[in-house]
Amino acid sequence: MKRFNVVFVLSALLAGQAFAADWYAKEHRWAGHDPDIIRYEDGYALATTDNHMLMQFSEDALNWENGEQAMPKFSQWLYKYAPNMIDIWAPDIHYVGGEYRMYYCGSEMGIRSSGMGFMSSKEIDPTKPGYGWTDQGEVIHTVKSDAYNAIDAAVLKDLDGKVWMAFGSWGTGIHILELDESTGKVKNGAKMKNIANRGGAGVEGASLIEHNGKYFLFTAWDNCCKKGADLENNSYKTTVGRSNRIDGGYVDRSGKALLDGGGTILLNRYGRYYGPAGGEAFEDINRQRFVNHYYDKNDGGNSYIQVRDIVWSEDNWPELGQPFLGRYLSAEAEHGILTHVDISSSSKASNGEFCAYINYDDSKIRLPMIIPQAGDYLIRYRYDNNWTEDGANGSSHFVDINGKTREVQLPLTGAWSEFPEKSVVYIPTKLKRGSNFIEITKGKHYAELDRLDFLRIIRDTIPANGFDNGIRVRLTDKDELAIKDGGYAIFENVITDSIVGLGVSVQVKNAAGGTLSLRKENKKGNVISKCELPTAGDASKWTDVKCSNLPKLQGVQDFYLTAEGLGGETLIGNIKFGEAADTSVAIRGESFARLGAKNGIIFDRPNALVLLSEESSWLLFDMNGVILNRGYGREIHLNSLPRGVYLVRSGNREFRITK
Repeated sequence: MKRFNVVFVLSALLAGQAFAADWYAKEHRWAGHDPDIIRYEDGYALATTDNHMLMQFSEDALNWENGEQAMPKFSQWLYKYAPNMIDIWAPDIHYVGGEYRMYYCGSEMGIRSSGMGFMSSKEIDPTKPGYGWTDQGEVIHTVKSDAYNAIDAAVLKDLDGKVWMAFGSWGTGIHILELDESTGKVKNGAKMKNIANRGGAGVEGASLIEHNGKYFLFTAWDNCCKKGADLENNSYKTTVGRSNRIDGGYVDRSGKALLDGGGTILLNRYGRYYGPAGGEAFEDINRQRFVNHYYDKNDGGNSYIQVRDIVWSEDNWPELGQPFLGRYLSAEAEHGILTHVDISSSSKASNGEFCAYINYDDSKIRLPMIIPQAGDYLIRYRYDNNWTEDGANGSSHFVDINGKTREVQLPLTGAWSEFPEKSVVYIPTKLKRGSNFIEITKGKHYAELDRLDFLRIIRDTIPANGFDNGIRVRLTDKDELAIKDGGYAIFENVITDSIVGLGVSVQVKNAAGGTLSLRKENKKGNVISKCELPTAGDASKWTDVKCSNLPKLQGVQDFYLTAEGLGGETLIGNIKFGEAADTSVAIRGESFARLGAKNGIIFDRPNALVLLSEESSWLLFDMNGVILNRGYGREIHLNSLPRGVYLVRSGNREFRITK
């Protein structure tokens, strides 16, 4: 009963709040075809087809920037086998043999005149010494008369330390060869094996990954690359099979062998998203992911990339989550696995799309989700409805969360396709760390669905290894968060109203000085708690480090744990909240000599900047007593505020400011 009351109070508090614009999905379309991604310490490197292997980089797998072409001039050896080659296809990047290797192919469309080679670089980060690609030449080739095709490399090291390359298309399908790790070329005496065959039907774009001791072969089926007036003939789709061995024995989820045309379909055409395939599975820091392209019906069939989580079932089969749209703990309903459900458009919907006509007995939306932190959550369920056939007060959906179903009542909102901010209900639930599955089916009457957000109910602890993403962070083999200088870890959707106290401490191991800061909203956001680390921390046991108190927080916030000045990699255990420490600060006005100082607070009017004498908690009010901002630190920026009179409060001192 106590837990129910807490959930009820939180739901009531959140129901009246408006969330910032960046609460919602923001699709950043990035053009590309046959994409491949590799994760490195500071972000992601991407390579795609038909651009001289242009390297592209991102910190968050959403906002990309162009780098340099890895092959500005095509390697001449390719023209021996593909004299009419136009560009390089299907790059595949891996860290193997102490270097980064990017496998590529040159081919002629529709025939088997093809060659595959690889380039190498000591670094993937173009800002570091050692970055620069060197062509290592041919790995394998085919000619017109061959029954298989030397395109679309997929490289993976197996659990025994052997390196393999799958490749091929159409004809006799997908084949695999063992590589020599030291050279990157075919191992002496290696025998090629056929591992997927559709009897001449379309199969290509192989990708390999291992999970829980099994190997998974992803492929693309049927026809790609249809655009414009021919877009409707684009039947590309993503399929998968599983094997105990990397070099063969793949079957689909029904048990049908991939050598006999088997394959479980994971992605197919939906809405405006045609041909979602041509992808690669890759390892991220705390999850496995899949990058694919699709052809946008609303843009003439031009191709763009999507990055999805791989979500694993209890019996170790993959499903693909929604494309990453800027939020980790959210699900856009229209990107679920849809059965007898239509996708509609509205400028009022998150990302402009939503699920309508969930009207039939077999209508279903399945949402596979990776949740890095186990525990109590509220699901913020954004819907709308306008009427019922019998004048009832609302409708309902059945929501199944990891096999447990409940009927969720949806009061009338008075509109269709509008999704006003009040059109939400909150569903209390427990979620697992890792893979979770949410299914929505029709209940009473009708309701449209826009979006689900998963809100963490935090009371006294955030486990640091439950972070959503970050840079210069990793999980150790003991499942501990390790962070380096300049790194950060993201914890989305923290319900701050349930935090039991303003006191903060952090468990650390192997500390060597520096500062950890808890910030809100972004990696450069206001510091809400700061932790000075010991210069000689114990490497074998956790040490509790006391941090500065939180300001009074309210609503749902994203937390960022940032690291500055670390002397080495530091391990983080739990971030703990509790009784506030007495850390009141006397503000010393006499330590300032600049014009505008009063009571130890300086207002630098030309730069709209308030400076405190020491780092401390602060509040910024308007003259009606409404809190406009709060934080921890020395600097308070007023650039975004209009001209007027404001009040700064820090400790027991206040300062009235006229901007």
